[in-house]
Amino acid sequence: MSREKGLLFFGTAFRLVAIDPKEMRIAVKDGKVPPIPARKSVNYLDSGLPHCAGYAVHGSKVYMMGGHWMRKEALDDQTKIPNVESPADGEAVINSNVYFADLTTKSMQFEFSPICKMNAPKNKPKVMEIKGKLYVLSNFSHLPESYDTPTFEVYDPKTNRAKALPEPPFFPPDFDVQFDDDDGHAVNKWFSVRGKKIYVMAENLYYSYKVETKRWRMSVTYAWTIESFRWGLLLPGYHDVLLKFHKKGASAYLIYDGNEIWMQQDFELEEEAEKAMIEGNIYLKWHKGKFVEMGKLKVGAIVPGGDMDNNLVVFIFTFVVSKVDRPIHRPLPRVRRPYTEADASLYSYSFYPYFESKFLSVTCLNMGIYNLGPRPSFEEDAIVTAFFAKGL
Repeated sequence: MSREKGLLFFGTAFRLVAIDPKEMRIAVKDGKVPPIPARKSVNYLDSGLPHCAGYAVHGSKVYMMGGHWMRKEALDDQTKIPNVESPADGEAVINSNVYFADLTTKSMQFEFSPICKMNAPKNKPKVMEIKGKLYVLSNFSHLPESYDTPTFEVYDPKTNRAKALPEPPFFPPDFDVQFDDDDGHAVNKWFSVRGKKIYVMAENLYYSYKVETKRWRMSVTYAWTIESFRWGLLLPGYHDVLLKFHKKGASAYLIYDGNEIWMQQDFELEEEAEKAMIEGNIYLKWHKGKFVEMGKLKVGAIVPGGDMDNNLVVFIFTFVVSKVDRPIHRPLPRVRRPYTEADASLYSYSFYPYFESKFLSVTCLNMGIYNLGPRPSFEEDAIVTAFFAKGL
């Protein structure tokens, strides 16, 4: 399979990084993890930009939409994070700006510039491109401004204007009922795009928005697909295979009859990568990683972690998959050992299923382990966004 040209983007709470997957290497030496060979990057705090924004690539530009600001003195105190204002212009904590950065410039930094405003601020918005336009949907948040109307808009890069769209039926008009449990957690939603439809799961109900008619309705189409986004990625090219991170690694699941798990196949850590982890004293937080669609049968994965010096470390790998002709699914010849606290130790990467399963052939293309520098906050150890842009 050809390794087409493109850039892999990933973001943490405080930075956005773009890397060419073909340039990735394992190069841990004498216990030192090399810096990431980023094509472009940006630190939100140092650049005066909001974090928790939504992203999309259109043409040779990357767009950043919404988010909120955070002051450096609030980094280690979670209670202070919502209680800040923009250091730039005194706006409310939630941001309504649309920014863009040109990917063709020679600068190693993303040079984001505000180009217009949406009709309402949006924190952690989901941005979906359909036919050259960017659809922006408010995401769950503890901040009331996140639900200012319109909560759903479309931005047209050609006209540089954002227009309000019909309000989704799953946002209650009264913010006080946005929380669905005693801990004050906001209503969770998961999103998917299929053709010219946007599918959303909210409060265990399924909705769809048809771009052509501009109408929302309750939907059962692709219901299990949308629900799977709670805990995995539907493998591009197949409609019955899910990829999922868990605390001890990553697995693929074969779905039977639309909603039942039939087989589970665990990813095995490459020997070269495992040796590098040990040499660099690196631990991984698999469950805080992200899978990225890179093509029909091609996937990227970004897994955060750290080292003994409190640096943020990322393990990135790309791979292609195909189904095997004769799947294996049989009980293991040994008894599954019980889970112990030792399983969460520094070098425990394996996950033991009840059955030996193999229904996919997985071929690793490239992988790399990189040091992104000191973590500024407790929020820095998760990958919050990831996407791939072809042809760059």
